[in-house]
Amino acid sequence: EGVAHLALPRDFRAEAADWVLHLALMDIATGWAMDLCADYGPDALWVPVEYRRLAVHCALPADVVSWVRLADSPGAGFAAFDITLADPDGRVVAEIEGFAMKRLGPASALAQAPEQAPVQTPAAGDQLVEEPEAPVSAANARLRHMLAQGIRPEEGPEALDRAVALGLPRVVVSSLDLDALVTQAEAEAAPAPRRDAGFRRPDRKSDCVAPCTPVETTLAGFWQQLLGVDAVGVKDSFFDLGGHSLIAVRLFAMVKREFGVDFPISVLFEAPTIAQCAALIGDVGGDAGDSAGKATGEPAPSTGYTHLVPLTPGGGGRTPFFVVAGMFGNVMNLRHLAQLLGRDRPVWGLQARGLLGGMAPHATLVEAAADCIAELRQVQPRGPYLLGGFSGGGITAHEMARQLTEAGEEVALVALLDTPLPERPALTRADKALIKLQELREGGPRFVARWLAGKARWYLARRKAPTPDTGFRNAAIEAAFRGGLRVYDLAPARWPVALFRPPLDRRWKVSGGRWVSGQREYLYDDNDWGRWAPDLAVIEVPGDHDAMVLEPNVRVLAAQIADRLDAAEARPHWPHAAAAE
Repeated sequence: EGVAHLALPRDFRAEAADWVLHLALMDIATGWAMDLCADYGPDALWVPVEYRRLAVHCALPADVVSWVRLADSPGAGFAAFDITLADPDGRVVAEIEGFAMKRLGPASALAQAPEQAPVQTPAAGDQLVEEPEAPVSAANARLRHMLAQGIRPEEGPEALDRAVALGLPRVVVSSLDLDALVTQAEAEAAPAPRRDAGFRRPDRKSDCVAPCTPVETTLAGFWQQLLGVDAVGVKDSFFDLGGHSLIAVRLFAMVKREFGVDFPISVLFEAPTIAQCAALIGDVGGDAGDSAGKATGEPAPSTGYTHLVPLTPGGGGRTPFFVVAGMFGNVMNLRHLAQLLGRDRPVWGLQARGLLGGMAPHATLVEAAADCIAELRQVQPRGPYLLGGFSGGGITAHEMARQLTEAGEEVALVALLDTPLPERPALTRADKALIKLQELREGGPRFVARWLAGKARWYLARRKAPTPDTGFRNAAIEAAFRGGLRVYDLAPARWPVALFRPPLDRRWKVSGGRWVSGQREYLYDDNDWGRWAPDLAVIEVPGDHDAMVLEPNVRVLAAQIADRLDAAEARPHWPHAAAAE
């Protein structure tokens, strides 16, 4: 084992504040102790293979103590280490188990021609002997050729200095013809044309069902083009093949041009397969909708809701969970959560009005909540209700609970997914000054230059051309939502509330012992909802504001929400409980 005290050079210490794990410092802190390995030599080329487990408790500081222990070797030519990283005061900031390194042979071998490059192989008695290398693969030969064409060592620092001096967010430095490389990569990545006899199946477990109708064949072509797969079956799920909301927008734009029908992307929750989409096109009278979906017997999904989106079907008769989309009104990012919760209960999303055009967005949260309730009652006419909302959607869910309660209904739970209050207190001038002082201390003179550069980037960004249209009316939805917040009067909650939030981003400590996040907002353990929700539970989940609803963090979130939903249904006054008794 070994212990090292490492620190970023003085001119670069401020960089630590920009990273959770500073790349260069993390690289040295984990790899400095290779001499602990008996096979390590000055000419050996070792590369990192994996972390078996990495736990990060807080950001890596500019000064770090690295304690490295040599673990059991996974095999010949491998070394594994367990590593603990701490600040100079001994507070553990990161723990790594099973950091594996692999020996590739002499470092000089990569620069040699394939027929000349020796390779070291283990022999009896742990002695190393040199043998002629076996014929290399085309990929390795290409790699060696590329290295031979690369930038010479004396050119590297000069090129780096020139690149950094440009002040651009991204710079590419290459000795190769980049346009030729792009052309080559595109040619290699282009899917081979499908032949009738070679309708190849992506690596999927279910059986492949080839298209049987003209509509299914056309849709299959759209999916292949947009999802980048060689072939799809008509019963393959759009989401299982890697589809997401931006691809969905492009898909339905193509459907509209080809068949003359206009679907919202939420239709994919009801019709995630080609067969179901084809059946739906036929049901609404698309231009080519004859016999769509009939060959496979897939039922066409129902439509007619503005807000309600069936995120998961079925549910075994349990009480539905209704979850409101975030500020931009799109429920697509809640799909992973719904799949986990929907194993034993229906999960419905509530999206914004006017998401893809047509109707105007709601001007007030009260109106939005009322319209959502009108559709919700078509699924569940009477309470108790289980509601939720992601980010700003939690405020709409809160207003829905208020209106339902005033109508005499019971709301058993409102689940807030990192929802802020409608209006948060602004930073005081004194606290702004404290933050600037801390930034100046951390960054030194370079902070002023970075601050001026940031201001310049902000100014230039405002003058840039508008972002290309993705198909969503994000700007209009956001503007309407923020306008609704300004005129919304928050009422106290008379129902149980559970707040699920990620770990607090304690960036700056300011007056009164309070903390401010990297977004320059005051931090509260309960997002400041405690003043408005007497029956409030706060549950911390992994990830950040966006990643908490995505894999793998969403599995923890789903389990915690499921526990709260189950507890609400287990109360004695719940309708099914009385029937069971």
